[in-house]
Amino acid sequence: MSTRKQHAYEVALRIARVKELRAQMALADAVDKEDAARHQVETIETARQEVSLASQVCIADGRYVDLARYELLTHLSSALTNTLQHASDELEQASDERIEKASENVLAKRHRERVHEHLDDVRLALAHGRAAKALEEGIELWLESRGEP
Repeated sequence: MSTRKQHAYEVALRIARVKELRAQMALADAVDKEDAARHQVETIETARQEVSLASQVCIADGRYVDLARYELLTHLSSALTNTLQHASDELEQASDERIEKASENVLAKRHRERVHEHLDDVRLALAHGRAAKALEEGIELWLESRGEP
């Protein structure tokens, strides 16, 4: 094993770390987008439920039905239903993107771990090589010292 190979793996490890950090940032961004989309859906759903309750109160009043108010509530409910469908679609897209980014993050992490393992192997092989050379030189010095009176 050469120090050039070790250097190459060290560079590859730095690159893998950068890719992993970018994947983590992309995942965090995707999670934030999904949370925002989920909050939007919840807000619209709450508003839709309130409009539905207002419509029920308008009809169940017992006196007379305020047709203008009922019509307004019906249009508002319809608009909120359409908005909810759109927001739900956006939430689904955000969820799919988060899943995709999570997968990319896992792949980047695994790649970095593999490069790190290879670098450790190269470092270990170099250390063993150096130790073997030092031992060999030590034995030679010892033999030379024994041969001289």
